[in-house]
Amino acid sequence: MVVQRSVVKSRVFGELEVSEENIIFFEEGIPAFENLKKFVIIKEDEGPFYWLQSVEDKDIAFVLINPFEIKPDYEFDIPDDVVKKLEIDSSQDVAVFCIVVIPEDVKQTRVNLKAPVIINVNKRKGMQYLLDDERYPIRYYLFENLDSNSQK
Repeated sequence: MVVQRSVVKSRVFGELEVSEENIIFFEEGIPAFENLKKFVIIKEDEGPFYWLQSVEDKDIAFVLINPFEIKPDYEFDIPDDVVKKLEIDSSQDVAVFCIVVIPEDVKQTRVNLKAPVIINVNKRKGMQYLLDDERYPIRYYLFENLDSNSQK
């Protein structure tokens, strides 16, 4: 079996050699970036962050975090239409991430818990899904919440 590799250009990482089997297809794109369909996940060496790098536009990369690492009680049901779209057969197929916004004042870093990125890791299909759940904000201030959680 020959694994095809592509060179992905990234403003953050320079040129990356990526296996075709690591490219995740977002049929609907990411909201506000609907024209971009192919992404690859890059793990930071240290720390909890990942990058969702566009294969098609070197300037587009989103910082991601595993929401369960910062909010252990984070939970939601994946609707049937999303399960069908992503061809999810079992919970082992699923990886969930949330997009992180890191402004100039790093203490104001926030995580969008309201719209997780759901990925079928086996079929390499993903989408960002807007939850109908008032428990989760669009702006979850990471450091404020980490501080309050550590004081408990």
